[in-house]
Amino acid sequence: MLKKTIAALSLLSILAACQNDENPSQPEPKPRQDINLTRAEQEFMDKGTDFAFRFFDQVCSTEKEKPNVFVSPLSASLCLSMITNGATDNTLAEMQDVLGFPANTFSLDDLNNYNQKLTSALLDLDNTTQLGIANSIWIEEGFKVYDSFVDVNKKMYDAQVQELDFTSPTAKDVINQWCATQTNNCIKEVIQEIPADARMYLINALYFKGIWKSQFDKSATGQDNFTNVDGSQQKVAMMNQTATFNYTQTDDFSIAELPYGNEAFSMVILLPSGDKTLDESLPSLNYENWKQWSKNMVGKELQIKLPRFKVEYDKELEEDMIAMGMKDAFDAYKAKFANMSGAELYIGLLQQFTYINVDEEGTEAAAVTVGGMFDNAVGFPSPVPFFVNRPFAFMVKEKSTGAILFMGKITEL
Repeated sequence: MLKKTIAALSLLSILAACQNDENPSQPEPKPRQDINLTRAEQEFMDKGTDFAFRFFDQVCSTEKEKPNVFVSPLSASLCLSMITNGATDNTLAEMQDVLGFPANTFSLDDLNNYNQKLTSALLDLDNTTQLGIANSIWIEEGFKVYDSFVDVNKKMYDAQVQELDFTSPTAKDVINQWCATQTNNCIKEVIQEIPADARMYLINALYFKGIWKSQFDKSATGQDNFTNVDGSQQKVAMMNQTATFNYTQTDDFSIAELPYGNEAFSMVILLPSGDKTLDESLPSLNYENWKQWSKNMVGKELQIKLPRFKVEYDKELEEDMIAMGMKDAFDAYKAKFANMSGAELYIGLLQQFTYINVDEEGTEAAAVTVGGMFDNAVGFPSPVPFFVNRPFAFMVKEKSTGAILFMGKITEL
């Protein structure tokens, strides 16, 4: 069942999904409540955030066709974590290592407990922000999956588990409709066909809708130039406001944080410093640097210019995961998922679909990550100008833990 945190307005009552829906007046934000972590839990959080940066860097390095990238490290991690509960031997070791929980230091219980606490805590932080996290497992009708595997994913990930006749022409529609429902119709199709050797689909869906704490006045939005990565200029709808935001500047980036609602969630925009290109600056975007940069951020009056933008993105992630070290899981002859089923299964599909729309009111974003198990038998003046008029990177994060829900880069509008 979809978990949610919504104030006054139910997620199911939104009239128009992902299509410029007009919201009624927003409730007054309740005071922000931080997520309290033990020292051990903070170590887990550090591992999870490090995965987010490594994952984003890997996807950016292999994306050669699409100018913009938008991914959800959290969605990918939750989908892969569910699958990891069925892995054994070297397959398990590689999966835990890539997710940031190496088997020689952390148990599978550590990974599951971390994910359960994080997702539960994220859902109750801001009464003005809508956040939905849902997991599901779709099993081919009659295919035997161990009860222990199903039970742990029900308990730790609140996964909906359902058998489905994969040979039916409507089977894919059932799965796609579940994804559409969980993402407020932002992502409507993740399965185009179900191959004959598919035995199971494990899916995470993530939905976010946040209203800026300091909204942009629509009357201040005007046409302005955005310089694309190739140097060409494009007229875009550029939003504009002057207000106080957390800000810092490094050798590689000028960084501004735009909070939503009660500031539990925010968008961080990383604009390359000076004459640097985004490609020149991105290599420095890692967890160690980010920890220091975030500590240096202080309130500054900024004149923000930010383009309205919408991105729909999808990427097959098998090669990315292999490059990160998760090799055996995708090899039909080496994969070991003996804790999932007696069949010789491997990950035959790993794909993520994402959506984001940023406008004067706030941000709507969604992600679906689908894993398919296949059978192989078959110092600044005030205000500081912060003009986002050239390629930039950004993330959506939770404040108290630093958990990163989404990351992206925009190089062309």
